[in-house]
Formats: sequence, C-alpha cells, structure tokens
Amino acid sequence: MEIARVEKNSSASPHMFFEKWCDLPTHPEWAPSMEYFILEGEFCVGATGRSKPVDGTESSFTVTEIGPGYVYADATDLGGATLTVRHEAVHTGENTKVTLTGLVDGPQAVHIGANIAQDLQKALDKDLNSLIELLERNI
Repeated sequence: MEIARVEKNSSASPHMFFEKWCDLPTHPEWAPSMEYFILEGEFCVGATGRSKPVDGTESSFTVTEIGPGYVYADATDLGGATLTVRHEAVHTGENTKVTLTGLVDGPQAVHIGANIAQDLQKALDKDLNSLIELLERNI
C-alpha cells in the first residue's frame, strides 16, 4: 500500500542520485530526517543494517533492490508492518526525474501506514529537496 510519494526534477544525473543513495552511512549528511543509517556488511541486495530517524526509534532494515538502472530500495521492520522506501532516478532528456515512494505491507499495514503517512511524506520531500540542492551545487 503506497502511503507517500515525492517526484521532483533535477539537473543532476541519475548516476549522481544513485551514488548517494547507495552510500548509506552518508544519508544523514543530506537527509535531515535521519540520525543514522548503519550498514552491517557489504552493500548488496539482502544486506542489513540499523537506522534511526530524528526523534524516532532505531529499526532494522534490509536492502531489497539495487537497479536495474538507478533504483535503490530498503525495507524497515516496524513491528507489524514493513516500510519500503524506493528511490528511482530516470533520465528524461535534459533533466532527471526522481521519485521516492513509501510503501507499507504486513498485518498492521493499514493502521501503521495511517499513523506514519503524513510524517513520511514530509520527510521524503525534505530529504529529496536537500539531496537535489547538494547534487546541483556539485555539477
């Protein structure tokens, strides 16, 4: 069930977005919603780690998708539901269309999704704006 979606255009390349998304420990540098994002082991599909949103609770996550193309997704166990945040950057001629999508599933998805949807929408929007600003400064 989709609970949040942010779409923006940027002059930064899809590859630039993908590199930042895959460098998990640096997420707090451009994602003001995150306190930390710690990968345990090698970066690959199935890799696990721990993350903590600002003013939130530490949770475990699993990398669930890397590519094809410029796609990255991870799933966070919320206890009764799983939150997957999918990141995608697509070249659209002279710009890049960047889409962040928040999805929940599991037995408590409807309840948990309703409780976090508004905050997730705001966090994804703020994080993506910050990342775009960072990347476009470095073009």
